[in-house]
Amino acid sequence: MNILGVSRKYRLINRVRIVLRVLVKHGLGYFLDRIFKEPSLRVLRFHRISAKRQYLTPAQRLCSVIEELGPTYIKIGQFFSTRADILPENFLKELSKLQDNVSPFPFEKVEKTINEDFERPMHEIFSEFSEKPMFSASIGQVHFARLVSGETCVVKVRRPGVEEAIAEDVEVLTEISKLAAKHIPELKKWNISELLEEVGEFLKRQIDFIYEAGMMEKLKDYYGRSNIMVPRVFWDFTSKRVLTMEKIHGIKILDVVADKSDVSSRLVKGLFETLFETGYFHADLHPGNILITDKGGIAFVDFGLVGYFSFEKRKLLAAIISGVLKGKTAEVIPHIKKLFGISYKVPETFERDVGFIVDKYGSLPLKKVHLANIIYDLMRMARKMSIRLDSDVGLLAKNLMSLEAICARLSPSESMLDLSKTYWQPLLDKGIFQHLWLEDIKNVLISYKNIIMELPETWEEFVGLNRERVETEQKISRQLEKYTRSIEHAGTKISFAIFLLPVLAFIIISGIKYLRPGMFILLLTVFIVLIAILLKMTTQESDE
Repeated sequence: MNILGVSRKYRLINRVRIVLRVLVKHGLGYFLDRIFKEPSLRVLRFHRISAKRQYLTPAQRLCSVIEELGPTYIKIGQFFSTRADILPENFLKELSKLQDNVSPFPFEKVEKTINEDFERPMHEIFSEFSEKPMFSASIGQVHFARLVSGETCVVKVRRPGVEEAIAEDVEVLTEISKLAAKHIPELKKWNISELLEEVGEFLKRQIDFIYEAGMMEKLKDYYGRSNIMVPRVFWDFTSKRVLTMEKIHGIKILDVVADKSDVSSRLVKGLFETLFETGYFHADLHPGNILITDKGGIAFVDFGLVGYFSFEKRKLLAAIISGVLKGKTAEVIPHIKKLFGISYKVPETFERDVGFIVDKYGSLPLKKVHLANIIYDLMRMARKMSIRLDSDVGLLAKNLMSLEAICARLSPSESMLDLSKTYWQPLLDKGIFQHLWLEDIKNVLISYKNIIMELPETWEEFVGLNRERVETEQKISRQLEKYTRSIEHAGTKISFAIFLLPVLAFIIISGIKYLRPGMFILLLTVFIVLIAILLKMTTQESDE
């Protein structure tokens, strides 16, 4: 028996029981009633809910459960707060309130992590390092520092044990989901195992600071084209658990006093240009992550969450938004079908639902249209049809909503679309986002160019393969000819055998009866030698 395996299984069962007890404690026991067929869980039946919690909605109770279970579950709750294609509006609203506020971990552990990852004492890397963090979250905390070279920086250090905690918590949820799916058939349409795998990947990316640093380098170039600054990464002092980056000197965007309209216009224009031209977007743009530098520029910080839209999805999204804003349902329908991945017959209500979205926004002036609401309506429509969209669609919608709230604070009289009119209006007037289609044509031409450039090499490979194929066929032909001769040879031998067996039998019987033993043996020997000579001659003819 594997003692370690038994111990691990025991800990897993205990963690599952703890989670289920918290669910019952906060009044979600009715969900568990359907899976109480498991004998080991029946002890939970008798936990009574307090009177205080009886008046909370199911969504509020779920948030209470998440807050009690801790940081990993808060991160998972935040992930689902963007999934309007899975959860109804009341749950999204409550989950969006979850705050990732965690007490800081001791400075001794910060120092230990840095010493271990860079194999030298902290004082050899940093001449200054604040013991008190600037802020602390469930994944890590950020400290102000100064490198020995004199450059000011901020250092993000991962919380000790968070990787193991996340792995265990995801495993617990996987076990609970298996249990629930076994007894609650309607959960199967969610494809829980695949969804939890997506959550696990989402969390793994957030705790890997090398991944975050790579995204910063990529987006530094992309956002730089739109005059948006991204901190420089100090790669020599960056690892999976430590991220050292340039310190941006400035103030939070909502603290800006002058030129508020200009700031919001530059912000939105830069976001759209980067999104539609590269597909990447900062997926956690709340007011604390957008700074106005001392020189008046815009800077983004904290790239723990980055979204990406493929070229095809960008094209579809652009076409849908264009069709909705022009009020043309017929233009929108085929693009929504492609976005939803529908290749079969659509429900009878599909066209009506699309028409509702178009009518809702198509008749409004640009400054009254909120892009986030259009995307959320598309996601609600997907949920109604039991279609799950990419998680990046929800991330984009959430960030657009956050940006629209920021713009409303900076420029109350203008919407985000209105602020970016100089970017959007020419595109809308052309009927479709023409630069995307031109980009599409360019990609096709590039693909043909690559084919032509590779043609000599490809032709040489083709000729070589063709030569090999001909040689192989010739070898096969020779082998077949050889096998044919062998078969003919065998057939000849079998024919001789069939002819000679009765003759030989007759000779043997007659000889035994009428001849003397010596004469019989002599004649029999001569007869066998003659047969051997005939067989040899026949074989030689066959070989020739």
